[in-house]
Amino acid sequence: MASDVISYDRAELRRITGAFKAMDQEATDQAREVSSQLATYASEQIKSAARTRTKAGEVARRVADGVSVSKTSKIGEFSYGFARQKFSGGGTTQILWPGIEFGSRRFKQFPRRSLNLGRGASGYFIYPTLRRIQPNIVRQWESAFANIVKEFD
Repeated sequence: MASDVISYDRAELRRITGAFKAMDQEATDQAREVSSQLATYASEQIKSAARTRTKAGEVARRVADGVSVSKTSKIGEFSYGFARQKFSGGGTTQILWPGIEFGSRRFKQFPRRSLNLGRGASGYFIYPTLRRIQPNIVRQWESAFANIVKEFD
């Protein structure tokens, strides 16, 4: 699976976002819809991964359930960790999500630090899920945008 990693460099991403400026409103709306659907799919996969967590599972579920999917993004964006999501002890998901995702050696309320992957920790439910579904999402995104470009070309 590691050989399937697909990535875009910054110049390619700038060209992609620049292409949106040349698209008419209908094509842009279709791009937003497809991107929103893919971001929702990814967030649902992360939610199901969070439900399998045993250590700090309830907090992981609250972090995953508090996802915010952007409906207006043309590239598909979602966010985790907000100050408005408070826990009974006064903490927020904004402060706690990194400890739940990556663990800690110092703070006992978090799971043990996850294994290193490259230059950082591998994570427990958000980042492993994104790595697992990334090739599929990129293929779907590229296919959908190729269809949009064909239709409006």
